[in-house]
Amino acid sequence: MLETAEKEDPSKRYGRQGASDYQTLGYLPFDYHESVSHSLDYSYSDFCIATVAKQLGHTETAARYAASSLSYRTLYDAQTGFMRARSTNGNFKEPFSPISWGGDYAECSATQATFGALHDLSGLIELMGGKKAFTQRLLDLANQKPQFDVRGYGYEIHEMSEMAQAPFGQIAISNQPSFHIPYLFRHSLHPEYTNLLIHQIRSQAFHQDFQAYPGDEDNGSLSAWYIWSALGFYPTCPGKPSYDLGIPLFDHLRIYLAKENKWLDIHAEQNHSHFNFVKECRLDKALVSSIQHQDLLKAEQLTFT
Repeated sequence: MLETAEKEDPSKRYGRQGASDYQTLGYLPFDYHESVSHSLDYSYSDFCIATVAKQLGHTETAARYAASSLSYRTLYDAQTGFMRARSTNGNFKEPFSPISWGGDYAECSATQATFGALHDLSGLIELMGGKKAFTQRLLDLANQKPQFDVRGYGYEIHEMSEMAQAPFGQIAISNQPSFHIPYLFRHSLHPEYTNLLIHQIRSQAFHQDFQAYPGDEDNGSLSAWYIWSALGFYPTCPGKPSYDLGIPLFDHLRIYLAKENKWLDIHAEQNHSHFNFVKECRLDKALVSSIQHQDLLKAEQLTFT
């Protein structure tokens, strides 16, 4: 992990493109293709390296990478409220459009990429001006028209078309940069809107016919998203041992936990197709608003009402 994070490969097949610039500046300058998306990915993977280092007792490495994982903040432009590309000397790139895909963003625009700090949601919320402002940004995202600017690619890519065809505003659930966005409402002033979105996305964007998925099925990612969202909980930040709650699809299902050699039963009471919200969720008898992985492994039953 350290080798691929710190060394550059001239063939650009392994390691990090622009690793030395990233280490110096805390971001990739816009001379690099998809600089914003790569910078966000690097800061998230720095968090993952710090997590592993901490588990291994490598305190100094853990501290260094934990600090580096917050470098995504250097790309946040408080004036526009978006993650933006910067030059080597720190100036934000102009002209700027929050709906321009490509260029500095990988298969998305600043509208989706700005929510990409999976590992530091409290920090992102603070950057946006607090929970009220964060909630409003999510509501705006969900209710904006699915417009896009093609200038970064020079033509309309299928991910743009798929976002425009779905009735979910700028959420762009058809592609990986947005998979976590419906679950971000769990961290807002309207946590119940996650249930509403998951229920509607499951029923309107996925189909039991040739259409099947709302986007291209890269490496099984949309299947994985659907399975988690059918279970009723989701790893919003892989690398953190916790799950955000959603809304289950089935009245009853069982998961076999091989390491524990036991079953976990998931029940959904009053699970009618026209009900969009979860009244409460209990892990065994305890009322929960999120789930820790270790608690889930020990539990016998997860019950949604």
